[in-house]
Amino acid sequence: MCVWILRRSSSVYYRDQRRHNRGLSDQVTNLPKLIGRQSGIHQVAVKVFKVDLGRAIEKNKKAMRRELLVWFRLKHRTIVPLLGTALIESPFLALVSKWMPSGTLYVYLKEATTLTASATVELAKGVADGLQYLHSENVVHGDLHPANVLIDCSGNPRLIDFGLATVVGDAELQLSITTASRSLDPRWRAPEVIGIDPDLDPERPTFTSDIYSFGGIMFFVRSHYLS
Repeated sequence: MCVWILRRSSSVYYRDQRRHNRGLSDQVTNLPKLIGRQSGIHQVAVKVFKVDLGRAIEKNKKAMRRELLVWFRLKHRTIVPLLGTALIESPFLALVSKWMPSGTLYVYLKEATTLTASATVELAKGVADGLQYLHSENVVHGDLHPANVLIDCSGNPRLIDFGLATVVGDAELQLSITTASRSLDPRWRAPEVIGIDPDLDPERPTFTSDIYSFGGIMFFVRSHYLS
């Protein structure tokens, strides 16, 4: 993993920010058009962690470190590559990943003028392949929805945002119940995770709840409809 050097200029920190930062809960994504590194100019995305004054600094650092460790171990064509880290203005390291030019699955489908049946199937299959890979690595994504599926330059879906991911069997990379059940868009989350039963406490995301979220994405891919 490398450390990136960010060169600020008038061409940096403006491209498509509003289109890509939906659904990122307590993180925000800045998407520079061009980012400088020692070896040249590269187009990348930078995830910067917000400073939440209501939480201890150590908790924020722990959350960043957990996501970094989970993401770094994932190497697959269906995962947005983590390229390294950068220090900008936050007291925490920012996460640098490969730029996905077509934006999120949500934006891609909304802006697609024509999408054949076979292309729709390939999108669904790509997300399924990504989820299958995560589960084969004992990783639960925990926050799967269209804003966390990016589309690369070839039109292939890639999964991103592992802020709520956990690694089964690794105590260091587990979420607390409070963190796992925090208020997020319930349309993509299994009932047991959002605590829909008043007599039961919310549960941590699991392989099964990931599949539930995948089903919601498939409905969206097929219908382009969000209730």
